[in-house]
Amino acid sequence: MDGLRHPVGQQPARVYWMRRLLLLAVAALVVVVVWFLIFSPDGDGTDAGTDEPAATTSVSADATDSTAADASRACGVDDVEVTVNPVDFTNALGTAPVFKVKVAHVGSSACLLATGGADSTLLITTGDVEVYSTADCVEESPIKERALLLSDGATESFKVTWSGNWSAPECGEPSQETKAGFYWATLTLQGIEAEPTQFELAA
Repeated sequence: MDGLRHPVGQQPARVYWMRRLLLLAVAALVVVVVWFLIFSPDGDGTDAGTDEPAATTSVSADATDSTAADASRACGVDDVEVTVNPVDFTNALGTAPVFKVKVAHVGSSACLLATGGADSTLLITTGDVEVYSTADCVEESPIKERALLLSDGATESFKVTWSGNWSAPECGEPSQETKAGFYWATLTLQGIEAEPTQFELAA
């Protein structure tokens, strides 16, 4: 220990102390450099895991692109289920019966359902007699234009109103008047037909 406090040699003690301090400084510098290499963003330390979120984002983007591609596909009979029911089973003669429409996605991938137009019709019958059809005058169809993006069990609901009057081909004047009795409403959306539903017009 005495040799450490009082260096032995031909040089003055100050020289030996300076050498020791220089060695300590170099050792400290080496420790700092090693620590920086290990824990720097380019090293193999804790920051190495920062690449994971980028991979997750890439997967999400691919999934979004896939959904968008499916959405450009028109819904078919295996994709959606359409149901229709009268808001009120009994309606006063001369009023406009209203029907509630529900569209439920039952397929395995997203698809697009476009309501309105020639592929979407409302048909009213009594017995074997056709009373009203939107096909007679598409321009005046009560089925509003909608673009429904459906996926993963989603449902959409809206209402369709029948004027209560007969229709005639090419938007002509009806030749008969509506009478009291029981009627059936059959709704078709984009070629997908719902089960007919019954209702009454009472005097």
